[in-house]
Amino acid sequence: MLRILIGAALTVALTSVLLANETTSPAPNPAATNLPRQTTVLILDGSNSMWGQINGVNKIVTARESIRTLLESAEGNIEFGLLTYGSKGTQAGCADFNLAIKPENYDLVKLLKEVYKLNPKGRSPIAASLKEAAKHLPTENAHILLVSDGLESCKGDPCATAKALVDANPSLQIDVVGFRADKEAQLECIAENGHGAFVVATDTERLKTLLAGVQAKAVTITEAAQPTRTPIDKKSQPGSVELNILAEGNPEPLRANYSIYHPDGTNVVNFSARTQVTEYLPPGEYRIKAIWQNIEKSENVRIHSGKATPLTFNIGPTGEIAVNAFNKDQQAVAVNYALYTAKGEFISRHVLQDAIKTRLAVGEYRVKAILDKSSLETKLKVTQDSVINYSFNFTDK
Repeated sequence: MLRILIGAALTVALTSVLLANETTSPAPNPAATNLPRQTTVLILDGSNSMWGQINGVNKIVTARESIRTLLESAEGNIEFGLLTYGSKGTQAGCADFNLAIKPENYDLVKLLKEVYKLNPKGRSPIAASLKEAAKHLPTENAHILLVSDGLESCKGDPCATAKALVDANPSLQIDVVGFRADKEAQLECIAENGHGAFVVATDTERLKTLLAGVQAKAVTITEAAQPTRTPIDKKSQPGSVELNILAEGNPEPLRANYSIYHPDGTNVVNFSARTQVTEYLPPGEYRIKAIWQNIEKSENVRIHSGKATPLTFNIGPTGEIAVNAFNKDQQAVAVNYALYTAKGEFISRHVLQDAIKTRLAVGEYRVKAILDKSSLETKLKVTQDSVINYSFNFTDK
């Protein structure tokens, strides 16, 4: 209760400051010109768990300050909208989301007042909030920034929703700011399927880079429509890199591990088991490494301020192996599988699976199946665009 009272007092104080500034510092109206600009709908988590603390600071306080930083650094190049969820309490159920500010009605002071008066106490209809936000975005230069600390609590599938929204509007990018590095699989998936970046709010440098990168991208959009205008000096502002890895003849990106390095070898950030990665980075040279199965690829890229740099690795032709196992009664059994190259280099392990189907680069492989203390092994040759089927038979089980 004390924490909530302190949070409420802070909200009142900050709102008073904003009200005082309203008459002296009117926000520029981005709709005043007809130049193209980015439209961003901010989705702010108002669920009860946002009162939790990280490093002694309420998560809602960190979220508010992140949004304030983004809004105050914007140079009239972004039309912001604000959608909140969870502010009405658990009794409001899964319909508890509200478009507090429409992008076309954006005003910095009014939007910040809505942000600071949000009193977290409800549930997390994240999928429904994403769908609602997308309804208010254009078909070009569309952007959602989700700031959330939790999982969907209303039986929606925000990961699938993000993919569907981007499929319907290819210009849409969904960036996500989360709070719990060890429990963010769903939020990371939203960013991955939304072709956006995911950062943990406590990772100060990456959060700062993301917020600055959103603004720099918006400046680039506006400048592209004004070739005769003197460009804004934004040499130090971030750009982004967009990573994926493809197999020859297969349009779907493969799930791989990625690492980004400075030229001197210092690691910037790592990503595990991702089909797509977007990361905001300060301008400069970087080394990108991608690892899929037993194949490692690397390449240098240059990041330019406000621009997205796509990088697609191609691992050549592939095929698939489909493996299962049976006991002496020819009943399917769950076993442990291990995959190796022909030279014995470990690729992957699959625990207690009835069957596995895995894509591999063209070549020869060893497959081992283990059931209790018994093990069987075979060699399989993968050919381009084929599916090689094999069954292990444990006749002593």
